[in-house]
Amino acid sequence: MLFFLGFPNWWYTVPMAVHSFLEEYDFSGKTVIPFCTHGTGGLASTIQDIKKDLPDSAELREPIGVYRPDVDSAQESINEWLAGMGYGKKN
Repeated sequence: MLFFLGFPNWWYTVPMAVHSFLEEYDFSGKTVIPFCTHGTGGLASTIQDIKKDLPDSAELREPIGVYRPDVDSAQESINEWLAGMGYGKKN
C-alpha cells in the first residue's frame, strides 16, 4: 500500500500531528512518499524524523520540498518528481 504524506516544515521538522499519525497507524510493509512546503529550512530534519516514527519494514521514497514563495509555480517540478517515481499523467 502506498501513502503520500504531505506536511509543512515547522521549525525544521514535521508537525506533532504528523508524528502522532505515524505512531498511531501500522506502516509495516507500506510505502511512504513525503512531500512538504517550507520557508527557508528546506526539508531540514523532516525525513530523518519521519524515519524514526516508521517501522524498519516501511519503505520511504524520495521526498520533495517546495519553497513557500514557489508554490504557485511548482507544478512542473512536482510533475517531474512524480514522473521520476512512475506516476503522472497518462495520455
